[in-house]
Amino acid sequence: MHSHKKRLYFLALIPDDPVQSEITEMKKAARDLFGSGHALNSPAHITLIPPFFASEEELNKFLPALEKFTETRTLPRIDLNGFDHFGKRVIFVDVMHNPSLMNFQKDLFTLFKKFFPAYSKPNRFHPHLTIAFKDLDPNIFPEAWAYFGQDDYAASFLPAGISLLRHKNKQWYRIQEFPAQQR
Repeated sequence: MHSHKKRLYFLALIPDDPVQSEITEMKKAARDLFGSGHALNSPAHITLIPPFFASEEELNKFLPALEKFTETRTLPRIDLNGFDHFGKRVIFVDVMHNPSLMNFQKDLFTLFKKFFPAYSKPNRFHPHLTIAFKDLDPNIFPEAWAYFGQDDYAASFLPAGISLLRHKNKQWYRIQEFPAQQR
């Protein structure tokens, strides 16, 4: 009976250090200076497939296909450049436009939909690494944006693969990594 319980997951690209640590420090600044700490509930990441519910059974059918998908592809280098925002609630490190990343995610979403046809969120992929969201007060936004928006942060990383994260106790944990081909 227990295996029918659905849990919340998402798929992402997770940078290693130094990028992981640098982004985490920015998230801590957002928490300490602007009261927005929600982004600290997950490692720094680029969401490929937003949160979805899956039972253990559904996951066990999907993961071998995901593994096969990932090992036949190389992931592109990800270039980060500066900050941007969505409305007055989300501040993020921007990812430079990358056609091969866009195609990779599109193919991944197509595969995902075969296993989760009821998933209804449209495939709107805007790669970014969130610094502040959800608990960022819109009234504080101008101050937070003045702080981050002036920063000229730039970095790049080569993702090792796709990470599967699971939600537990208000935190997101990386529970499995699906390595991509290395160049």
